[in-house]
Amino acid sequence: MLNRKRLNNNSSNNNLNSTSTNKNGITSIPKTVLKSSGTMTKKGLVRIGNALKKIPIHKPPQIVRWDFLGVGMSYLWGMINRRALPRLLRKPIYKAWIYTFKCNTEEIPDPLDSYPSLAEFFARPIKPEARPIHEGGSVSPVDGRVLAVGEITSDSVEQVKGVTYNINHFLGCDPKSLMRNPEENKLYQCILYLSPGDYHRIHSSEDWTIDTRCHFPGTLFPVNKPFLKMIPSLFALNERIVLKGEWDQGFYSLTAVGAYNVGSISLNFDQVAQTNKITRDFTCKNLEYFSWNGVGSHSYDHIYDTPIPQSKGQEVGQFHLGSTVVLIFEAKEFEFTIKPGDYCKMGTLIGKSI
Repeated sequence: MLNRKRLNNNSSNNNLNSTSTNKNGITSIPKTVLKSSGTMTKKGLVRIGNALKKIPIHKPPQIVRWDFLGVGMSYLWGMINRRALPRLLRKPIYKAWIYTFKCNTEEIPDPLDSYPSLAEFFARPIKPEARPIHEGGSVSPVDGRVLAVGEITSDSVEQVKGVTYNINHFLGCDPKSLMRNPEENKLYQCILYLSPGDYHRIHSSEDWTIDTRCHFPGTLFPVNKPFLKMIPSLFALNERIVLKGEWDQGFYSLTAVGAYNVGSISLNFDQVAQTNKITRDFTCKNLEYFSWNGVGSHSYDHIYDTPIPQSKGQEVGQFHLGSTVVLIFEAKEFEFTIKPGDYCKMGTLIGKSI
């Protein structure tokens, strides 16, 4: 397997050395304004205020302070999760979790005290017969609630009702450039949110092949509805792994989006991918203080020598708690059998080509 790394550089650095307006109409704050002095004059404060007013706040910034908080706390939570618990404490702790998040205990294949850590319990398998795979059509890759579903008709795509994210930033490129037949076929999406009590393993929703893994470093905002409604392009800001490939209709992708306290994502066929790391690559433009041009669109891409085949229902990877999975794919015509707000179990029908 070939690991070929590259950093997609789709934006230019903001010029902070002098007062200027870049091609996006964004005014930089001059260094002279930001210099500290013994006393800040009223004139200086007015100049700072005027400069800040020209920043278009409708574009979500990558704030390093949040990155330290989100990633730092998620890393700490991951360390706690992985610590082995005394056997006597396992059952009461896991029972409290089951009670709080209403887990289905009938699907748990092993005794509770057989899971050595919270991480092992969160990412536990289920009994094989608990998730039959629907034969015809595409199936849900996870247990989760539908946030958005339907045809993609523009660059701005709904993440929840009334709030959008940029699909070009999310995938790191224009998806039309990946389509087999952009003239006749259409693009579709399905977003599924996993709650803490859900089954946390990710499966293939179709027979397809994976040829590229893209790791997008980012921050880790929560992905619950209040934050999705508050922060535009949240999915393009958060750390994520995008798996790109093809199915019989053309382009196909499955994306695992990390979230606050849920940054750890692992793949069954690729142990190289490392997410939720406390040591951040601050040369990546996704983590700049203001990454205005192409927010979240920079990735490290790993192209496989041979495409990796995946069959419908096959396990792809797992979240080490829960988060969001986004399917974006090409089809001539596709009819969804689900709608926003529906709850799907892995293996149940979500739609089919027509």
